[in-house]
Amino acid sequence: MSVPAQRHRALADAGLITVEEFAGLARLSRRQIDRLRQRRPPGFPREYELGSSGSKYRRCPRFRLADVQRWLDSRALW
Repeated sequence: MSVPAQRHRALADAGLITVEEFAGLARLSRRQIDRLRQRRPPGFPREYELGSSGSKYRRCPRFRLADVQRWLDSRALW
């Protein structure tokens, strides 16, 4: 298994997901998630910044899966 694949597996095991995975779970576009990240509505999941192994200049934000699921459940009540 390659190093990036091992790293992705470790993050998934830790319960961290990418913005793209968040968008898929929320059934929103990446752009909509980015807008929510900028506005930070109450209860929006906390973001964790991790470096990307592909480039030292690219940010790689992650979210805790449990926090995302809790936020999605709260949105269901809207």
